[in-house]
Amino acid sequence: MTKENKVAFGSPAWIEIARGVLEDLVSEHGKEGQAFSICESFAEAPSEIADDDGFAAWHFYIDGKSVRVGQGRVDDTDAQIQATWELVLPVARLVYTPELLADWAKNPPERPKDSNASQTGDMTKMPPYLLELHNHMAKVTE
Repeated sequence: MTKENKVAFGSPAWIEIARGVLEDLVSEHGKEGQAFSICESFAEAPSEIADDDGFAAWHFYIDGKSVRVGQGRVDDTDAQIQATWELVLPVARLVYTPELLADWAKNPPERPKDSNASQTGDMTKMPPYLLELHNHMAKVTE
């Protein structure tokens, strides 16, 4: 993939690509009665993609075989993740291979100190197929 095919992390174009990937994944793997929602917010985002508070954020709600995706921060999701845009960018670009995940299970990576980092809610409801969303988005993230 060339730089021309990549988009800024958390930008409206990035969210639109994520929407398409999520729609495909949920239609293929979603199960009736299975629901999960999350909001990811990235503080100190570049001004061209940041809201008035300096955040780039997005959220989605999966319910069975349907998904709703939006831009911006919401507080009614199962889980909420927040981090500093610049500090999370290397992880956003990283494809999670089985080998990498196995290594991390044995030797958890040391993350940079991030005063904006927080995670709340119930991540146990997250469908395992969302790993495919991350890996697809890692390949298109500038």
